[in-house]
Amino acid sequence: MIAGACGPGPAPPAPGLRVISLAPSVSRVIAALGATKALVAVDGFSHRLPEFAALPSVGGLFNPDLERTVELDPTLVIAVRSAQQNAYLDQLRRRGVRVEAIDPYTLEEVLASFGEIGAWLDREAEAQQLVSEIRLGLAEVREAVAGRGQVGVVLVVEREPLYVAGGGSFVDALIEIAGGRNLFGDLDAPFPRVGMEVLASRAPELILDTLYDPEAGPAAPEQVVAYWRRFGWVRRVEPFPPGMATLPGPELVEGARELAARIHPTRPEPGTAAPRAVAPGGA
Repeated sequence: MIAGACGPGPAPPAPGLRVISLAPSVSRVIAALGATKALVAVDGFSHRLPEFAALPSVGGLFNPDLERTVELDPTLVIAVRSAQQNAYLDQLRRRGVRVEAIDPYTLEEVLASFGEIGAWLDREAEAQQLVSEIRLGLAEVREAVAGRGQVGVVLVVEREPLYVAGGGSFVDALIEIAGGRNLFGDLDAPFPRVGMEVLASRAPELILDTLYDPEAGPAAPEQVVAYWRRFGWVRRVEPFPPGMATLPGPELVEGARELAARIHPTRPEPGTAAPRAVAPGGA
């Protein structure tokens, strides 16, 4: 069940189930389904998250440790399909390890992948509940911003070179649900590389920049703004939590809410201070 949901605790994992997750989104889905105890190892990125820090790491996307993976004797390895790990996964299969891979691109594919993971872990009911709650939460976000008009948005995932959120993916869908219009939604790639001149020509009303560290201190947002302040055509910039809306995990509703909060800032009540605008032209 989703963290915070009421009800009895999850049942223990199926006897003998030993799972290795090779992606942080997969690890978080497993946790949301109440099957963390089935994990015997995770990928390097998941290992850096507090909830998985006690588990062994089998390496990252570009350096998975084949021998360490086999030594842990998994009954199931779950990956996000990628060209970088094809050889590694094929070697695991040749050694008799069961490997399952998901390919979550669109929002519906992401939600379907939760059901697949639930089936592999004997958590079908929990997966169905998770998907139902996410659909409800996304509908609530959409309703909350209805009638406010769409804001032309660009979500930046890398600056040099410049990569942005493209069209058709779950990220594109979350931007739309949150009341935005993805200005690179016409590009058929999840995160296409574009030029700064092209970005300027699209005249974004809002740039969401994910290239900052929330733990770097209070100056981190100002550093993001300082980067974009150099360009006179930039109208508004908002630092955005890394991974909040770019990982296909169970935090989709939280990601949509964060997007909506920046795309359509809440109007202050009469007599209260207005929220601080993060604009490149001054304080």
